[in-house]
Amino acid sequence: MPRLKETFRTVMASDLMTLAYIHTPPGTPKKEPTERLRAWEGDSPYFANRARRAPRGAPELPIRERDISFRNIPEIQEITVSTFVPLGLKNPDMLIVARAVLLAMTGTMPEMTRSKSNVVQWQLQANKPAGCKTTIYGNAAWEFMDRLVHLVFPRIKDWKGVAGSTGDGSGNVQFGLNPEDVQLFPEVECNYDMYPAKMIPGCHIAIKTTATSDRQAKLLLQSLGVPFYST
Repeated sequence: MPRLKETFRTVMASDLMTLAYIHTPPGTPKKEPTERLRAWEGDSPYFANRARRAPRGAPELPIRERDISFRNIPEIQEITVSTFVPLGLKNPDMLIVARAVLLAMTGTMPEMTRSKSNVVQWQLQANKPAGCKTTIYGNAAWEFMDRLVHLVFPRIKDWKGVAGSTGDGSGNVQFGLNPEDVQLFPEVECNYDMYPAKMIPGCHIAIKTTATSDRQAKLLLQSLGVPFYST
C-alpha cells in the first residue's frame, strides 16, 4: 500500500469525519428534499404527463451532496494528466518529448490526442495530433499524488497554490503546471539532459475523487497537503 494512502486511512480519514460531522438531535424531523426538476406551468393538457424540466442554468442535474460518514469517506479515484502541444504539427519532436515526459511522470504509456476542428490562431488542423494524455488509477494515483505534494509543490517558487474556485461541482479538481514545474518531478529531473529544455511542456492535472461536492474534494486534498488560495 502506498505511504500516502496508508497515512490517509489510518490518520486522516477519522479527522475528515470529525470535521464534516453534523449533529442531529434525536427526534429532529427529516427535511423534505427540494424539488430538483421543475414542473411545467400552465393549463395546457400537454403538460399533464410531460417530463419535468431541467433546473435553471444547468442542462443536467448536479450530484446531490451526501454527508461524510464511515461508509463514504472521500478518496482519490483516478488522476488524468494531459498536455497540449499546438506546435507539434510543425515540429513532431515536441510531441515525442511530451509523450516521454508524461510516461516518466506517471509510469503509463500516454495516448495521443487529436484536434477536433481547425483553429488558425493555434495553428491546429482537424484530426491532427495536438497533445497526449494518460489516466492512472489505484495505488499508482496515490503514489503520483505523494510525489506531487511532497516533492514538487514545495519547490515551486512564488506559488500561491491551487485556486479555490477550481472544481466542476461533482467532487473533481483540476489545475495546471508550467514547464518549469514539470521539470521538478524526480523522474524528469534525474534524466533532465535527455529532454530538450525548450520542448518540455506544461501539463493539466485532473483529480477525480469519490466526493459528492467540491467542498468535500477540497477538504480531502487539503488533508493530503494541497494548498488552496481564495480568488
